[in-house]
Amino acid sequence: MNFATAQFSIFFAIVFFLYWHLRKKHQNLLLLGASMAFYSFWDWRFLSLIVISIVSNYYGGQWIAEATTKTKRNIWLILCIAINISLLAYFKYANFFIESTLALAAEFNWHVSEVTLNITLPVGISFYIFQSLSYSLDIYRGKLTPQHGLLDFATFVAFFPQLVAGPIVRAKEFLFQLEAERIFKFQQLENGITRFLTGLFKKVVIADSLAVYLVDPVFSNPDAYSSGTLWLAMFGYAIQIYADFSGYSNMAIGCALMLGFKIPENFNYPYLATNFSSFWQRWHMTMSRFFRDYVYIPMGGNRRSSSRNMINLATTTLVSGLWHGAAWTFVCWGGLHGVYIVASHIISDFSKKARFQSFLHLLPAWFFTQIFVCFAWVLFRSQDLPSAQRYLTNLFISDNSGPLSIEVSWYIALCFIAVVIDHLYGFLKEKNYMVSSSIQKYFKPAFIAALVIIIFNGRPEQASPFIYFQF
Repeated sequence: MNFATAQFSIFFAIVFFLYWHLRKKHQNLLLLGASMAFYSFWDWRFLSLIVISIVSNYYGGQWIAEATTKTKRNIWLILCIAINISLLAYFKYANFFIESTLALAAEFNWHVSEVTLNITLPVGISFYIFQSLSYSLDIYRGKLTPQHGLLDFATFVAFFPQLVAGPIVRAKEFLFQLEAERIFKFQQLENGITRFLTGLFKKVVIADSLAVYLVDPVFSNPDAYSSGTLWLAMFGYAIQIYADFSGYSNMAIGCALMLGFKIPENFNYPYLATNFSSFWQRWHMTMSRFFRDYVYIPMGGNRRSSSRNMINLATTTLVSGLWHGAAWTFVCWGGLHGVYIVASHIISDFSKKARFQSFLHLLPAWFFTQIFVCFAWVLFRSQDLPSAQRYLTNLFISDNSGPLSIEVSWYIALCFIAVVIDHLYGFLKEKNYMVSSSIQKYFKPAFIAALVIIIFNGRPEQASPFIYFQF
């Protein structure tokens, strides 16, 4: 069930009305039932996967906490990880590894019978498995005590606003909210509606418009378009994926607020970043901190030598690339960001020794960071590596570019301008250059009214699915 549909609006209105007329225990039961119904609209057959993840991590967490020896604790943790990663590996990566193995065999002229598994990727599997698995991992690390109620834990894992595309919420951030009494507050409702409408605007106006009128036509046939159009579409995709994913996150946060919950922010104006580490601290922040806490730090983090730290950083981004999808384009995208981060660390160390640090270096640092981030987005968006190679080559070699071009309409220009304003607001917010709360209070109704008008009159007829639903 897509957030940007009338069907979801009706569904949420019914849940909202019933929810605020129930007591806490029955509220949680309603949320669990609504979440399972919400996921059933995608494909009811895969509800069993959510149940397996819930049960394995709930009881696994208890057994880890009750284990009397380190060996037993390790065994229970390994079992939890094995169950969850096996589900993820089969449904998300089985075809990828089979196809890669067959391609490698063909390179060496080995005759291997072709094998194809017709596996449907369950929507949101990467998100809810990582979310439930973090519960067992945090208990093992001593960061959390076991949850005593299966109902509350199941509601935490299956909570429908962020079930299929995050943010990835930690148990310690959410379970205590399920245990507390929730009181309806009009201010939370107002803030939730504002966040939801802001996310809806980003998705259906900015992201979908750029997809339909610019990005999809160019990326589907990059050889047919001029270099200038390829550059425009590359920047367009950078804005599209930001508006699409941060729009979903805003809608999820807004829905949670309307139900009395606070879930973590997922984006912090990533295109303000002046280095690649900063970009990852601003982009899909809940995923970044997951890999930081459960991959980077266990490998040694920055506690080892400088060279080992570089390897840890590169490995973490490589794994995050593979998490995004079962394709070499995602692996290379993650690996490329690993190269970026390692190179930026080396350059940063050199500039500090040479005393090149100054305010003047921030503008070129920002420029080159964002340009190289956009180059990597070409890998992320392309169907395969040869397509990405052709696209990147045609950016610089005009002889290889096609004769077609896409005129920059006022509508496309407004999509770009909207994200610039969004990030300008973020810049002023970070610098504490904000208008008074009283002015914002009077401005908010006009802002909401404008959002509603633009959403219903400015959205393209052809809607695109959320990009991160495929992960």
